[in-house]
Amino acid sequence: MEENFNNQIKEVLNNETLNQLEIISKLKHIISETEFKNYNNRPTKTMANIVSENILKKIANPEYSQIIKTGFNAFDENFAGFTLGELIIIGARPGMGKTQLLINLCLNISKEIPILFFTFDLSSDSLAERFLSCHTGIRINNQTEVNLTQQEKNKILNTEQELSNYKIYLNDDFSHSISALKQECIKQIEEHGIKIIIVDYLQLMGSFNYKRNRETEVSYISRELKKIAKENNVCVIVSSQLNRSVELRPGGAHNPKLSDLRDSGAIEQDADKVIFIYRPEYYGINIGEEGESTSGLIELQIAKNRNGILNNIKLYHDKNFLLINETNYNKLDFDFNPDKLNDIENPF
Repeated sequence: MEENFNNQIKEVLNNETLNQLEIISKLKHIISETEFKNYNNRPTKTMANIVSENILKKIANPEYSQIIKTGFNAFDENFAGFTLGELIIIGARPGMGKTQLLINLCLNISKEIPILFFTFDLSSDSLAERFLSCHTGIRINNQTEVNLTQQEKNKILNTEQELSNYKIYLNDDFSHSISALKQECIKQIEEHGIKIIIVDYLQLMGSFNYKRNRETEVSYISRELKKIAKENNVCVIVSSQLNRSVELRPGGAHNPKLSDLRDSGAIEQDADKVIFIYRPEYYGINIGEEGESTSGLIELQIAKNRNGILNNIKLYHDKNFLLINETNYNKLDFDFNPDKLNDIENPF
């Protein structure tokens, strides 16, 4: 098949009777025909067959389950975690913690589920340092500045075996090309049984097909990511920047909306779930609507859920912004005062 394709291309390029427009037209026709031949047509089935072969099998046999637990109990209970075949968009403005949330999700999931992580914002070394920092609890700047205590050095040196238990594969080497990424996904799915693919982040990707129109280009990339999820039965999680309109919204309301997704409405259309990250503390909002402190609070706002409800989930980050989970770390950080003990012993 590949040899025939190459021969057809050479034949067109070597045909001196064709002008430039005719060459382009014939090349497009060859590519289109080849894509159609390579398309994996799925047979049409009755609804009863689909229910029997797919849905009932998953219910009767847990090993066939399509659900992936995130490790965040509130999310898993309310939204049944992530599902194979889904395209999930995690959107936020810069500084909200998109990459750190993805790292925490990876560490929660990857002991059981193999994950392929494409990083276009950071090098694979920088991302690995963040994973190490999150796993050990040692701040990233301590590692990069070689500002470690002996105890911290020992802790890092002893993590090699522990980290090998996480099935995480990092890649930063595809020039932001959706075509190259797609091929690598197929390869890693076949070789390592990848079930989750993470892309950080969408707006740094490109395509040779639509260089002159960014909205069309992003729409194409979004559709291709959705196809990867559906055709390979994997969960594709993609972080996405939001428009600056979030910052400019009047009245101090900085909660993201679906219309804030940057560059293309196709992102909203293609996604099965859209999850926004919102940190009120970032905008100087220190007290919540019910009078509670917003220190360390991260709200996951589920703005689209094709198969379920919409709601918000509260998570918290530690003081170094390494760990993210349902524990309010700030309530655990307090200074002990001996006078308080006296108050307890002598309440009157």
